[in-house]
Amino acid sequence: MFSTRKLTADLVQLADAPACLSTAGVSGSRYLSANAGYLRLIERVWPEIQGKELLATGSALSSAQRDRRQWLLETNGYYDAEPAELRSATGRIIAVEISSQRVWCSGVACDLEYFMPLPPERAPLSGAGPSVTSSRRACFTPRFSDSLTSMSGLNRHILLGRILSLAAEGAMLARHLTQHPDIVAPLTAIAARLSAFQVGNRASPTGIGFDFTELEYEQLEELLLQTSGEIWLLILTCGDRDIVEALRCLVAKYTMPRPVLVSR
Repeated sequence: MFSTRKLTADLVQLADAPACLSTAGVSGSRYLSANAGYLRLIERVWPEIQGKELLATGSALSSAQRDRRQWLLETNGYYDAEPAELRSATGRIIAVEISSQRVWCSGVACDLEYFMPLPPERAPLSGAGPSVTSSRRACFTPRFSDSLTSMSGLNRHILLGRILSLAAEGAMLARHLTQHPDIVAPLTAIAARLSAFQVGNRASPTGIGFDFTELEYEQLEELLLQTSGEIWLLILTCGDRDIVEALRCLVAKYTMPRPVLVSR
């Protein structure tokens, strides 16, 4: 169907920068289109936000900044490089600049938005950074592995990034909740290994989040399986039942310990 709405949605897909198209309004605005850059930025797949409200379900945050941007659209019809914050699927707050234009799509007022992510405030590096020397690598469960195979490359990347972010933040939180040295030490080692990816995150109980969006898919998968393997080792050796259950929730849905073969 040839329409101004479809043409504008196609323009979003062709943009080099993260971009989205939504119906206009301070509240009740809904997603009409989003490109791969935007989905990767907020760590979501399109079916999760398609037709959903930006504030209730999407990445938008209600704030004085957003009210100002909406006022500029209502009065001027556009704005350039306005500061803003987005919310990722894992709860991480992302600082960006937005440029937007009020457009009419098949008789409906819409907002066409382009995003420039700002460099995250990373925590001081410690340990060996992203380098992982452990051989205790987990593997995906057969069911999850089959699901990954059927996904597009973008969706696989987004999903694994979300899983790893939640596992890393969960391990960090578990470290803060226990005083047992046999538990704190390995969790501290995991945190140190992932320190190169730490970012400030006001939405996290620890004030620390993780951003893995710069990793290539193969690097992301390797880091997830290495981190999950170390968490599984702690689950199998830890005597604290509460911590074990908390850690199991981080990895059991998608991964499992690699089988160990014993020769005689």
